[in-house]
Amino acid sequence: MIRIGIIGTGGMARQHAKSFQAIKSCRVVSCADIMPGRAKQFATEYSIPAAYEDVEEMLKHEKLDGVSVVTIDVAHATASLAAIRHKIHVMCEKPLADTLANAKKMEKAASSAGLLTAVNFSYRNRPATQMAAKLVASGKLGDIRHVEGEYLQSWLTLDWQTEPALLWRLSKRHGSAGVLGDLGVHLLDLASFVVGDIQALNCELTIFDKGVKRIGEYVFDVNDSLSALVRFRNGARGTLNSTRWAKGRGNTVALRIYGTKGALDLNLDRPDEEQLSVCLGRGVDGAKWVAMKCPKTPNQQERFVTSIRTGRQGQTSFKGGLKVQEYVQACFDSADRKGTWVEL
Repeated sequence: MIRIGIIGTGGMARQHAKSFQAIKSCRVVSCADIMPGRAKQFATEYSIPAAYEDVEEMLKHEKLDGVSVVTIDVAHATASLAAIRHKIHVMCEKPLADTLANAKKMEKAASSAGLLTAVNFSYRNRPATQMAAKLVASGKLGDIRHVEGEYLQSWLTLDWQTEPALLWRLSKRHGSAGVLGDLGVHLLDLASFVVGDIQALNCELTIFDKGVKRIGEYVFDVNDSLSALVRFRNGARGTLNSTRWAKGRGNTVALRIYGTKGALDLNLDRPDEEQLSVCLGRGVDGAKWVAMKCPKTPNQQERFVTSIRTGRQGQTSFKGGLKVQEYVQACFDSADRKGTWVEL
């Protein structure tokens, strides 16, 4: 039985608890949150035996095989490094850290300790995502030439002014890195996972006028749209776009890839059976696209538990999370230099 502790019991922790508890060989035995009473309430809701308001106390007193870090971004490093000091395997929410420096510390500490790690890039859970990566790796699309990726939300076009759960996402003081840190990390991971490593980026980050510059303690000073030109190491060129101003798009994650032999269209906003379409073989001449059936794939929590049980590193890791953090920093650097290309 793999024993898991959850650090941070906010909204995303619910998905982690449900996913871990659905695994037969796994048990969530404890949780911790610095907010008074919150861990106890979470433990009651999910039938977790122990609740703590001090992470160190949980790590010291509970016999844990792994922890899932689901704190706010700025606390990822502190919580993960504490678990690493106790020789506990770590799964961390995305982004790996709030800064590149902290991401490097986390990766170095975990590697030095010989621990298994994972990062919850949740769009890898989709069977269509895994199949898209396999198609590109197999060479069935030929040499990749052009890539178009997007992560679109629309809540800034709706009534958001009274929702603290949304307001903090616009405020640097509250730990937000804007649409780049929230949605862009997913898009950067998705594109690099399916297509291959990114070689260089040219990024523009924009803060649009919202009619008000602050509400109470929330100052709206982080980006809410990004547009990036991308060069991949395999020679492909592409564009990546993300915004919270996409009217009519609740949560659209999409990737279109064009190669010398064929193409694929991945759209995770569609019904499961329609999320991946391909144009291959005889269909290329007539521009015929067909939906591809994609077999079920393990989710990130299942992969983490399997990694602990087998002692083999899973598909995501702090090393991979660090790479995405480097892409994020390159986007910030490029935007600060007003659209300069940044090599990785």
